[in-house]
Amino acid sequence: MIKIQNKYSYSEEDLIGEGAYSKVYKGLFDKTNEFVAVKVIDWSKVKDKYYISGFQREVRILRDLDHENIVKIIDMIHDPCLNREYLIMEYCDSQNLTNFINQSGGLLNENVSKIVLQQLLTALNELIKKEYLHRDIKPENILIHKRTLKLADFGFSVKADYSGNQLFRENVGTPLYMAPQILENKHYSVKSDIWSIGVMTYQMIFGEYPWVADDPAQLLKSIKSQKLYFPSHISISDDFKEFIKKCLQYEEKDRYNWDDLIEHKIFKNKYVIQKNYTKIEHLQESINQIRQLQKKRGTPLEQLFTNLDMDGDKKLTFEEFQVLLLYVDNRMEINIQKGIFYRYNVSKNNLLNFNEFSRIFC
Repeated sequence: MIKIQNKYSYSEEDLIGEGAYSKVYKGLFDKTNEFVAVKVIDWSKVKDKYYISGFQREVRILRDLDHENIVKIIDMIHDPCLNREYLIMEYCDSQNLTNFINQSGGLLNENVSKIVLQQLLTALNELIKKEYLHRDIKPENILIHKRTLKLADFGFSVKADYSGNQLFRENVGTPLYMAPQILENKHYSVKSDIWSIGVMTYQMIFGEYPWVADDPAQLLKSIKSQKLYFPSHISISDDFKEFIKKCLQYEEKDRYNWDDLIEHKIFKNKYVIQKNYTKIEHLQESINQIRQLQKKRGTPLEQLFTNLDMDGDKKLTFEEFQVLLLYVDNRMEINIQKGIFYRYNVSKNNLLNFNEFSRIFC
């Protein structure tokens, strides 16, 4: 174990993420034995002056924010001997939203997406109060801890006046989520983050991006020339379509403002959101039970699949798959059973193939 001033410790085997100049490890706060995330920056390897200013800005902003839906900074320690910085942050136990989407079969239904958006907008509302613009909203920058979303990565964030007409020029962010004004190297406003939310929402619902291209110039061309398309095989409400459309208006003047977004009618039915959030909790608990049982028994997945495949057609019907679920918990509710089955039935043909079955145990 590597010790940091006898306060924190981590092992290099517990790597949970890395960037160009940093690595993030799962560590421990020695006094309480609580998990923390330890971000290690080796300054001797940093050649990019923008990275240094971005890091300093991120630390300054995180210290100014204290909210349930924003990842917390706990401590920062400099080691002059090794020329390293240790950023101690809140540990999130479920990686990020991208992982969650992938584990859910590559897309989320409307109600789950509402829950994600509601928590994200709660975090962004706090940024608005403190006058910060994030500028890199995407699923990879939304962490999950105990089923609570945590907005992270403030390296591109900047002070912003939401009440006026402040404009920005820096070309920052992730191209697929960038507003067209940024892609065009034009001035843009605080509405640029609203475009990113629209792209992310589309991605959650449909499992793909609204526009794709090999480079930013081609992406801008696609946005200009291709009308926003909603795949017909996935049904969503008119209110949700309107939400996505108004977030993805090319001209900023036609795009939703922040009040429109936060007060949108899709968030009015809080009972439905809470009810479905409870269902998600139970669903995840049941999936974890299946994984734990498989780990304990050690039966190869191929053998388990074959045992369940009663008719030998190399596909599992719901009834065949149900045998495993009831073995795990014979009191499991039918809606939870079906929720697990259809979450992993990516092909939407009511039959689990081996690849889909295997993803349950990832």
